[in-house]
Amino acid sequence: MGFLSRRSALAGSCILLFGVSIASRGESQERPSGGGGCGGGGFEVGDRDVTGPPDKGPGGGPPGDPAPTGQGWKPIETDNGCGRSGLAYVLVDEVCADGEGTDPKRLEAPMFRDGALVNGQLYAIDATHLWALDMSGSTVIGRRSLMTGIGQPLGVGASGSRLVVAAGTEGLVFVDAANPDEPQRTASLALPGPAFDVSLDGNTAYVAMGKGGVGELDISGAAPTLKRTIPVPGHHTAAVASDATNVYAAACTTFAIYDKATGALKGSVPFPKNGERLFTPAKDVALVGNVAFVAAGKQGAIAIDVSTPSAPKVLGRCGVNAESFYASGVRAEGDQVYVAGGEWGVLKINAKDPKTACISNLVPPPPETPPPTCSQAPPWQIVPWERVWAPPPPSKDPIQVLPAGDQLFAFGDARRIGVRAVDVRATSDLSLLRRYDEPRTLLGIAVRNSRIVVTGPKGGVFNADPNQLVVRSTAGGDEALVDASQVQILPDGRWVALKGDKVFIEGRALPITSSATAIAVRDGDVVVARKDALGAKIEDFGGAAFMSKGSVPYGQTAALPLSIAATAESVMYAAPEWVSAMKRPAKDGYLGAASTPKHEIFTDDDVMDISLWRKRVPRRHFAAKGTDMLELAVLGSQAGLAIHKASGVIQRAPLPALTYAAITSDATHAYAVAVDRSLYKSYLVTVALGGDAPQVVSLETFTGAASGVAAEAGKVYVSDADGVIRVYNRTGNVVAPLGAVRVEDRP
Repeated sequence: MGFLSRRSALAGSCILLFGVSIASRGESQERPSGGGGCGGGGFEVGDRDVTGPPDKGPGGGPPGDPAPTGQGWKPIETDNGCGRSGLAYVLVDEVCADGEGTDPKRLEAPMFRDGALVNGQLYAIDATHLWALDMSGSTVIGRRSLMTGIGQPLGVGASGSRLVVAAGTEGLVFVDAANPDEPQRTASLALPGPAFDVSLDGNTAYVAMGKGGVGELDISGAAPTLKRTIPVPGHHTAAVASDATNVYAAACTTFAIYDKATGALKGSVPFPKNGERLFTPAKDVALVGNVAFVAAGKQGAIAIDVSTPSAPKVLGRCGVNAESFYASGVRAEGDQVYVAGGEWGVLKINAKDPKTACISNLVPPPPETPPPTCSQAPPWQIVPWERVWAPPPPSKDPIQVLPAGDQLFAFGDARRIGVRAVDVRATSDLSLLRRYDEPRTLLGIAVRNSRIVVTGPKGGVFNADPNQLVVRSTAGGDEALVDASQVQILPDGRWVALKGDKVFIEGRALPITSSATAIAVRDGDVVVARKDALGAKIEDFGGAAFMSKGSVPYGQTAALPLSIAATAESVMYAAPEWVSAMKRPAKDGYLGAASTPKHEIFTDDDVMDISLWRKRVPRRHFAAKGTDMLELAVLGSQAGLAIHKASGVIQRAPLPALTYAAITSDATHAYAVAVDRSLYKSYLVTVALGGDAPQVVSLETFTGAASGVAAEAGKVYVSDADGVIRVYNRTGNVVAPLGAVRVEDRP
């Protein structure tokens, strides 16, 4: 099963293929397409455009699959004599791009980018937050606090208990980290350019400021001051380092050495483009003796002899000839160098003799790709959602490293769909000691008659409480909820959970069905969406027996996973890419499917517009409200709510363009939750349903990852993957937070 992804809205019959970005660091992740090369004291580089379908391995392909850490896709308009313009996608560095650099806000993503140690506590940054991680435990890493309001933190250093943060457009931000439970922002300083990296040298900080060059700051006092700016003309400074006499700038298209006393340029090594493309980006630098090790993407670490600053010399490279290898960060401690190599992992370099540590030849440029030809093939390809959407297992994909004695901290994301993670490895052999993953502990949620059921590792059965808001039930038998993805509650109070592709019901040891992708409940029916058919099970409330009402085909082809809900009269379901839903009566074996009127939130043409998919993939959520059905649909920047009344009338309301996770309703209002995983920020959107014109009446925000929502008796319950159940009270159209209950580990 798959979905259609256009090559281009104007591609015509050209075979310039590209896919749809499905899961995001931001809203989209992409996949690698080729390498780069260099040679001699300078560099000769080549490029390879995307001109073929994706493979299933870690290399090659259009932006339909996730990309290796540190890179992204850039669309290039083409005209190849096919009669119409099209798009080709080329791989560029996420910081350097094609040498012109990037906006720091584009680096806001669900991944850790750097960190610093203060009194045994690890402070990790993710371009939006500062995470204080407790390293005192022998096996488990816990989070002490989560700090916002520091711009786009991209690099960080520590001076005692003081953190110095390169915070993108916010400049340099200073944080007192003496108390990891309450780190405090103490000062900040605006800079001539956005801060991408910071290097500390006693009471001096050197800051990489993109097109602004290198800033030299006096940080000795409470109020830091900018002493001077060292220009790096025509280049984008991504990282900086210093020694006793020199300042070293990794500036994407050049590696430059400046005199520490005067700021004068001493020497440089060009990293030139090949045409419009930069395939060997100088993006980070570390020093061992008189050798600078420059992280340079596919090249790995390029060793440069800087013993004569006026004539720096390329010695060679240390890298891995694998498509998954991409060097974004490099750090040194003593005579050991560590390279953050993206999905390949961490590369350790023995630099006891730094001038002979990396002497391998630089990678030659890849062969030129023949120009695309014309074809009568349809302008799309099938990308299987099972492969693209399914969460891969944890993998090795650091973007930066921090050596500290016998431990190495590797910052990145643990899964290629983007989950903030820090690996703690032994510096001796790089064996994995511990890992911290962004919490994903509470997922789906349902409520009925004050009974609250939550799925996820910390999930279980809870009871609404007027004083404590939510209290865990002592009743057992809820083990299936731990790794379930969806949950509903039957009229008699028992939960029904989707675990993998099996449906479990409270009190039954065995699942009642398999091959399921979504569930809904209607009276005593458990309605199951399977991969190719709709089925229902009737529970025998008196015992273990059950019987099936059979299964029926959907009536439309579904490419993406279905959403489903049920009222007393009918079942409604749809795939995210459909522009109308299917409705079946809840009698006579659910026969007689009918297509509902189009929701009008997006159109058939919109579904085939690749630019909308790249902005936000289609999503669909349903909720029952008495005999009415609520349908939430999203594609790109288009989001809305369609209310299917039992009378056949459809009411519509626009919604904020967000990435929605779930929807529910009570007698008068609908509640939808959305999450921006890049910013680790979530939203509770409340819609008043009365009258002829439903409208958004409340928008609550919080730091965390909303995963589900349920409502009953004027209370709204939001499950937060961060391990919190948030409770809100609604009075009229006013929605106010009552509190947030942090859920302890399961007993």
